[in-house]
Amino acid sequence: MKKENIYNLPNLISLTRILLTFFIVYGIITKIEITIVAVAFVLGMLTDFFDGQIARRWKLVTEFGRKFDMVADRFLMIGTAAAFIISYNGIMTQNHWIQVSMILSREILSAPFVIYSRIAKNGKIPRAKFIGKLTTFMQGVSFPLVIMGIFYDKFEFSIYLAIATGIIGILSGLQNVKDLSEK
Repeated sequence: MKKENIYNLPNLISLTRILLTFFIVYGIITKIEITIVAVAFVLGMLTDFFDGQIARRWKLVTEFGRKFDMVADRFLMIGTAAAFIISYNGIMTQNHWIQVSMILSREILSAPFVIYSRIAKNGKIPRAKFIGKLTTFMQGVSFPLVIMGIFYDKFEFSIYLAIATGIIGILSGLQNVKDLSEK
C-alpha cells in the first residue's frame, strides 16, 4: 500500500468544513441570527467545491482525501439538519419537514447501505459520480433557502428547489446503493 501525504491544502479545507459545522450547530442551538447560519452553511458547502478543485489542479488527490471529503460533506449536511430540526421543531410546518426530507433523500435512502458496506464489506467506498456532486450542490443551494423560508415569507419558492433536490437525491441514493452492492 502506497503511503499518502495527507497533510495538504485540500484536506485542510475539508477539515475546515467539519469545524465550520460545529460553529453552525452552535449557532443554531444558541439561536443566533438565522442569516448568519445560512451564510455559514453556504460557505461550508463552497469548501466542498474548492477542496476538490485544488486537489485535482495541484495533483494532491489522495484516497484519504476522497473519503475525508465525503465524511465532511455528510457531517455538514446531516449535522446542520439535525441541529436545525431539534432546535426549531416547534416552528417547522409540515411543508418544511417535507422539504428537509426531500433535501436529505440521498442520505435517507443510502445510509443503511453505507453502514452495512462499512461493517460487512471492508469499508469499500465507491468513487464519486456526477449525480452525487450535483446532489451535494443542490443541497447547498436548497437547504439554506428552506432555513430562510421558515423565518421569512420571501423564500416560499424553496419548495421547488427541494423537490428538484429530492429527485436528484433519490437518483444519487439509488446509484450509491447500486455501487455499494457491486463491491
